[in-house]
Amino acid sequence: MERKTYGGDVHRISISKLKQIFADESFKSDNMIMSPLIRFHSLDDTPRVIDGITIGIICNGKARITINGCNHELRTNSLVLLREDSVVGAFKCSKACRGYMMTYSRNFLDTIDIPAADFLSVYMIFSTSPAIMLTDAEAANLHRVGALLADTMRTSDNGAYDNRIVTSLFSAFFYSLVALLNRKMPSEPETESRSRTDALMVEFIRILSTDCERERSVEYYASKLGISPKYLSLICKKKTGKNASKIIDDVVIHRAKDLLRQSGLSIQEVADRLNFVSQSFFGKYFKQRVGISPSRYKTHD
Repeated sequence: MERKTYGGDVHRISISKLKQIFADESFKSDNMIMSPLIRFHSLDDTPRVIDGITIGIICNGKARITINGCNHELRTNSLVLLREDSVVGAFKCSKACRGYMMTYSRNFLDTIDIPAADFLSVYMIFSTSPAIMLTDAEAANLHRVGALLADTMRTSDNGAYDNRIVTSLFSAFFYSLVALLNRKMPSEPETESRSRTDALMVEFIRILSTDCERERSVEYYASKLGISPKYLSLICKKKTGKNASKIIDDVVIHRAKDLLRQSGLSIQEVADRLNFVSQSFFGKYFKQRVGISPSRYKTHD
């Protein structure tokens, strides 16, 4: 898919801004917001990026949306999938266009026990198929899980257990989405070239999920796939918008955060587990990519 490059004129919409837009009836936290069923409004073609991963569902009416320079027709049961760097242009919709949306940050996802391989698989689909048509049955199933999540978030009063309940229900919603998307993808026509690169990407994700604790070099994974490091990065860039090195870093950091949340492991033990030469080197690696030290992350969490 051709991705346009935009300059500094892109309008960024933060989750805090969305909290103001959906001031009533929606669930809001620092890292996640889920809107009620709303009537959508047309937007001009100003490039916009939502600072979070967004899932939107059209429940009624029709719309047209531009995502990363490509136009998509939306109607009832259309599913819209936006990454943190997806650029949304014009959005034109009918007066009857209604639906709901969920936006969550990568930090929220880090609090949920979702394996990196599962997240990467969905992330790849977000890149290649940002607008997907669901059947009535598929949409109804997603609505049921989403409604349970929304109702629980809106009425929950379980004190210390609130976060665990919400994250568990979100995990159920996420895996319902994963199962749905995996069923949809094989039915789409593929060229021989696309089939080959998709297979390589899937195998890369599989190997990465099993070997990320001991290997962090692009050369290692390219060798396992029988291709050059440059070609692996080219495939990754095309499928996800990120090069192979960035994807490896994302998975390693995802795993590091998971290990740091396990109170029984010291930072030195996490560094050893992830095959870093020293705790100091692990600390620099983590802080450079997360913005805080492992000890601060562990204490804050």
